[in-house]
Amino acid sequence: MHRNMKVTLAALSAFLCAAPPSGQAFNPIHESSYNLEPRGMFAAGATLSAAGIIDSRSTDVFLIPVAVAVKASPQVELGAGVKTAWGNVDDHVSYLVFGVKFLPRSQTSFQADLLVPADIKSGKGFSLASHHRFGYGGPLSARLAARVGFMDALVADDALMAFETGFYPTLSFGSGLSLELGLIGSSQSKDFEGNLAMDLQPGVMVGLGRGSNLEACVAIGLAGDHKEEMRVKVVVNKGF
Repeated sequence: MHRNMKVTLAALSAFLCAAPPSGQAFNPIHESSYNLEPRGMFAAGATLSAAGIIDSRSTDVFLIPVAVAVKASPQVELGAGVKTAWGNVDDHVSYLVFGVKFLPRSQTSFQADLLVPADIKSGKGFSLASHHRFGYGGPLSARLAARVGFMDALVADDALMAFETGFYPTLSFGSGLSLELGLIGSSQSKDFEGNLAMDLQPGVMVGLGRGSNLEACVAIGLAGDHKEEMRVKVVVNKGF
C-alpha cells in the first residue's frame, strides 16, 4: 500500500509539473477507443457499451458511440464499435473502431485501437494505451491511464502524435457505488502549449450486477486555451 502511494504521487507530480499553463480544445484521442471510459478489461465474457455525450459548446449535437467487447481468453479482449453523431451534423456515422486489449497482470492492461472513417475522404487513426489500477487498502483506489495517438484522425496540423494522461482517484462503497475524480491532460507533439488541455472529470459509477454498470461523468476545463467548458458523458455497460 505504501509503495503504491509513493508511485502514484510521483507519477501525478511529474504529470502536473510537465504541464505548461496554457491549453487545447477537446482532443479526439480521448475517445479513440472502443472502451468508452479508460479502464482495464471488462468483467463479463461479453459486454455491450453505449454512451450519450453532449458538449456545452455544441448542444445541438449528441454523440452516441456504441461498442461490443468479447474476451478471447483470460488475458485478451477484442472490441469493435461505431461512433455516431446526431443532430445538426452531415455525417451521422463518423468512425468504426477496432481494438485489442492485453492483460499481462491483474491490475495492468495494454491496448491498441484502429479508427476507420466511414467517409473515405477522412483519415484513419491509431492509438496505443496503458492502464493501471492502484489499491491503497479499504475503499480507496486510483487509476492511471495514458494514451498516444497517430494519423490524421487523432492529430492536427501534421503533428507526429497526440497524447493524454489521466489520473482517477476512486472511493468505493459496499453497495456497488463508486465516486471518482479524474484529472486529465492532453496535447500533441506540434505546438504543445497551444494544444494543451487540463480538465477535471468528476464521475459516479453504479454496479448493476452480472458485469454491468452505469457510469456518468462531467468534464470541466481547468486550464488551457482550448480546455473543456462542460462535457457530459453517460455510459451503460451491459455484461453477458
